[in-house]
Amino acid sequence: MNEGTYDFEKRIQNVVERTFTCDGETVRFETVRMPEEQLPVRSKVQYKVAIGSDHRGVVLKKRLREYLAELGHLVVDCGIKEGETGDYPDIALSVAEKVARKICDFGIVIDAVGIGSAIAANKVKGIRAATCYDVDAARSSRLHNDANVLSLGADFVNRGLARRLVKVWLETPFEGGRHTRRIEKIARIEKEGLDGGL
Repeated sequence: MNEGTYDFEKRIQNVVERTFTCDGETVRFETVRMPEEQLPVRSKVQYKVAIGSDHRGVVLKKRLREYLAELGHLVVDCGIKEGETGDYPDIALSVAEKVARKICDFGIVIDAVGIGSAIAANKVKGIRAATCYDVDAARSSRLHNDANVLSLGADFVNRGLARRLVKVWLETPFEGGRHTRRIEKIARIEKEGLDGGL
């Protein structure tokens, strides 16, 4: 922590203690130190990322499109445009198709909650879409599930968190090992359904 940050926190502490002192009893303000979040080192790999949203996620999509470009990735916008309305299954299909056909490396879909888009995208063979609301889930979806589509809920994820989720998600590699066997089982279910006999 730098000196400026420490001074600022001490000033806040003093204000809180003065504000809530009552009947001669001082309320003590204690700063809880959380360990710094361990984010992966920025990847130098440039990805081609398909991104799309329905009308509920169009503003967040615009911000993420700009952020992806800042990170050096190539962005393919699968719609919709601001001012338009659209159904999330159509957008999810468009993004998933780009990933399944290997036109794009990864996909990002956005609707109000993020669940509907993930369900729709997961109907496309070869797609493993994960709805993520926090950094640990985003990281795990790549490490353990080799997710290739990230689904976000614009009503639950603000711009700052969305940027962190996207960065961590894109920069986390699939761990492989024992997880490969599980991904292969998912692929078998996808291919054979209930006849897969797992």
